[in-house]
Amino acid sequence: MPTCRKVGLSGGLSAVERQLGISRDLPDIDGREAVRLWREHERGVDGALERLIVYNREDTVNMVDVLEETIEALDERVFPDGQREPP
Repeated sequence: MPTCRKVGLSGGLSAVERQLGISRDLPDIDGREAVRLWREHERGVDGALERLIVYNREDTVNMVDVLEETIEALDERVFPDGQREPP
């Protein structure tokens, strides 16, 4: 998230995803809900762990898109004309 802030993105992962137009299959679950799901799983609530796994998988997959967008924005700042000098 500190890298995202360098390009003007703020908030947690879900907020950054919204700013970049990255969608989720489970938009109703956030970090707080994830903690609740884990606690439900610990209490033996059916389906809680499976839903949490889907949420965490989305986090992981979407982080790739967030990283790619952030790298592109940083690259444009450093090389605004798109030209890179050889090392």
